[in-house]
Amino acid sequence: MESEDATLTKKVELRPLVGLTRGLHPADLEKLTIDAIRAHRRLVEKADELFQALPESYKSGKEVGGPQHLCYIEASIEMHAQMSAVSTLISILGYIPNASVN
Repeated sequence: MESEDATLTKKVELRPLVGLTRGLHPADLEKLTIDAIRAHRRLVEKADELFQALPESYKSGKEVGGPQHLCYIEASIEMHAQMSAVSTLISILGYIPNASVN
């Protein structure tokens, strides 16, 4: 029979978070998850603002590269990386907590 950690580790995107959060009180884990959700929302807004500021030729994919486009790509990478953390924390927590908009 597999341990609970082994089973959970197979279901999550960022396995190190299983160990980092092991033993946390459920209220602390929920707070960590809510904070991660809120951080992800901020990153989504930032990436969207940068995308909206791109010239149409970049939005359509006709042109790529350059400082403005790279800023958007970096923001998108941060946003997607944070989403992996959020997904993992939700899996560990076992439910989606209510993360009201600040």
